[in-house]
Amino acid sequence: MNGYRLAVAVFAFGLATVCGAAGPKIPAVYTVPHELDMLIKAGHIQGACCSEQGIYLSHQFGIEMIGWDGKRLRGVETPAHLGDVAFADGRIYGAFVLRGLKPGEPTGMIRVWDEKLNVLQERRGFEALDGAVVIGDTLYSGIDRWGGKGHPGAVIAAFDLKLEPKGIKEVDFGYWIHFGVQTMATEGKDLFCGNYGVTKNPTENPKGLNVSRITLPDYTVRESWNLPFSEGFGRVPASIAKRDNPVFFAVRAMGGNMQGWRKDPVNNPPRIRIDFYEYDGKGHFEDITSR
Repeated sequence: MNGYRLAVAVFAFGLATVCGAAGPKIPAVYTVPHELDMLIKAGHIQGACCSEQGIYLSHQFGIEMIGWDGKRLRGVETPAHLGDVAFADGRIYGAFVLRGLKPGEPTGMIRVWDEKLNVLQERRGFEALDGAVVIGDTLYSGIDRWGGKGHPGAVIAAFDLKLEPKGIKEVDFGYWIHFGVQTMATEGKDLFCGNYGVTKNPTENPKGLNVSRITLPDYTVRESWNLPFSEGFGRVPASIAKRDNPVFFAVRAMGGNMQGWRKDPVNNPPRIRIDFYEYDGKGHFEDITSR
């Protein structure tokens, strides 16, 4: 049995054990201390996606792959800020913000890897990009035109899978956010957007909302929530989730995130916990994680 099959078998055994004892819970996945020490400099996870092989975590300087048992499998460096990643048909699509350029130069890039993180393709020449997800034959990404300044709404770009632009659309979430759309995911049909919601001014976001569901192709915002999806989330493959309803994973930082990790990296190294949320298709996410 190879490493991947063993990891899935162990994960499935733990799932069956917990389900039998305490209802429909999925055991949290914990990374190994010091395997993600590159995050001391990078700061935090920017986005994530997954396949049956494992979970891909993007950050300021690269992308890391962990197995479903939490162990780091591999990682590669990248030339710029990697905002989010998306998985589809054996490929990982990354949305970038390029920095240190001359005024007027395009600041966005898309790069494509295979599942072992070998570069297959890249294209520059866009606005700064964050957020990434593939639905059907289209890659969606969020355009960051504002930086950290709070603003209402957002802009979403669409590309074909050869990285040719298909158009952009302005979206009003009904609440203010920072930057562009940070993270994206799908249950196979709708677009789920994770944002850094503005919370300092309650009149701009009184409920602290940060995640919204958008129907396509009309880009209509159907509902919004306050959920811990801002550092990466995505749908778990059915073979792993073993649920009738869609199950999403969410990246959760342990130990105080960047401030805590940098204060005491020896005793409090960067660690990530993967939590799980079941979506009922009727506007409700339920935390089904056993921790």
